[in-house]
Amino acid sequence: MIRPATVFAALTLALAAGCAQMPEAGAPREGFVAALARALPFAVGVYGVARAEPAAEGGAQAEAERGESVLPYARVGAGFMIDAAGHLVTAAHVVTDTDEVLVKLADQRVLRATVVGADAELDVALLHIASPGPVAPPLGRSSHLRPGHWVLSVGEPYGLNRSVAAGIVGGTDRHFSDDPELLYLQTDIALNPGNSGGPLVDARGEIVGMNMRTVVGAYGTPGVSLSLPIEVVLAIADELRAGGIARPRLGAEFDDVSPQLALASGRGTTQGAVVTTVRRASLAERMGLRPDDVIVAMNDRPIGSSADLARSLLGWRQPAGTKLVIWRGASVLTLKLD
Repeated sequence: MIRPATVFAALTLALAAGCAQMPEAGAPREGFVAALARALPFAVGVYGVARAEPAAEGGAQAEAERGESVLPYARVGAGFMIDAAGHLVTAAHVVTDTDEVLVKLADQRVLRATVVGADAELDVALLHIASPGPVAPPLGRSSHLRPGHWVLSVGEPYGLNRSVAAGIVGGTDRHFSDDPELLYLQTDIALNPGNSGGPLVDARGEIVGMNMRTVVGAYGTPGVSLSLPIEVVLAIADELRAGGIARPRLGAEFDDVSPQLALASGRGTTQGAVVTTVRRASLAERMGLRPDDVIVAMNDRPIGSSADLARSLLGWRQPAGTKLVIWRGASVLTLKLD
């Protein structure tokens, strides 16, 4: 007869052996040193110098009399290389309305950068420096990310040189109505002033996004941090390199359909994207869009959420002939742009 204690001991040993053979979940024991070794050489600090920035408390002369520095004001941000030819990207607000843009490389060299182009609405700028890299940066694919994956940020928060933070992906394809044509990656990484424009790096050391901002909760509670997917960043950079933004702008803000609206409209589903604002003299106004219209298809492509519509608009190039299928109240209408 086998005693219960003997069976329990055998099961304990078997479980212990099985656990020893299982790969450890979560962060690797050595941290993310290997991943950062791949990405850090391509991360830079970006400084938008504005010589005309008004000095506080009496101006530059008063600062000099107090023994304080009278160096020009600079917005501090971050960026990263996107090729081996000296092109890099950063957040547009870091370099907009500045007299000079400086870039600090991984080896601590400081170079002047040329602003190739900037999209203030999408907050992406393309820069160029006269120091090509020896190899192309490790650009990855954000489409591989899933909620729970580890990610890293590199930046200059509060001027702290090449600061690194780690967190996890909280969601992908996030859309906000005040950024009508953008999609974001959501993470729990703390992004602070100086992180804008820096790289979001996955656990393999590949750059998968550009860090943008943190949405702070009510009463200052911790919010969520947002990064642009690398695919979107590179598409915008290509447009800027070509001399301008080729994408038409719909000129409407939209959001996900709330459960309340789904029931109030009689549709009983949250599928679609509800229009919240239509700008005057916009393509949306020309098409006849109105606030509270629910867009369920664009050019024969189903729209299940506001993220779907934002994704369609990111790839939109030809306005003429554009078709939108909408719900307006209890009626289904097709709007066409001639």
